[in-house]
Amino acid sequence: MATLTPTLIGRGAEAEIYSGDFLGLKVVVKKRVSKPFRDPIYNRVFIESRTRTEAKILSELYLAGLPVPPVFLVDEEAGVIVMGYVEGSRLSDVLGGLAESSIKKIGWSIGKYAALMHNKGVYHGDYTLANIILTSSEDLVIIDFGLAGYSNDIEEYAIDLHLMSRSAEAMYPELAGVFTRSVFEGYLEYSEVGGDSVIKKVREIRARGRYIEREVRKAVLREKYVD
Repeated sequence: MATLTPTLIGRGAEAEIYSGDFLGLKVVVKKRVSKPFRDPIYNRVFIESRTRTEAKILSELYLAGLPVPPVFLVDEEAGVIVMGYVEGSRLSDVLGGLAESSIKKIGWSIGKYAALMHNKGVYHGDYTLANIILTSSEDLVIIDFGLAGYSNDIEEYAIDLHLMSRSAEAMYPELAGVFTRSVFEGYLEYSEVGGDSVIKKVREIRARGRYIEREVRKAVLREKYVD
């Protein structure tokens, strides 16, 4: 996997995550894994496609100046992406211990970054507190683009904001209102895709209740190919 002394640090539904060294740099290695219930040919096509899409999106966003890990190496056939290691804590673990002023600032930045992604026609697909790293210098880094893709559909963009809001409500209900308002403010300031329409769609999604929650879960788990 082009690493030295790799150490397994996580295992998700579609991939294993390792830390290690690559050319003297500390890195994260994401290795997509085959599923025994899938046809072997489909497994191969799916792994190659999702690996290619994730690496492409990460590279495009990094070059555009968004705070995402840099990509060092991609092996589509093996389903491997080697990217920079980000030191810090998941926002899902630390948001509750921050001052309200910091929560507002972070929410605003999260909204800004969502808008900048959407301006480029990219949706994250799993935009939650768990996929935002807060560094020791209080910078934010967005991680885990395994479900990301390209779309001009504002519902895809609204789902990103909805997932972020819902993750805050689930983990820190007492802070969710302040946090979500700040997310929306940052989004509206930077959106070039019709921020008002996206936020209106978020509210529509919430109003649909159980049905749309089921649809959101399906969206998060979708296996969509994007060239």
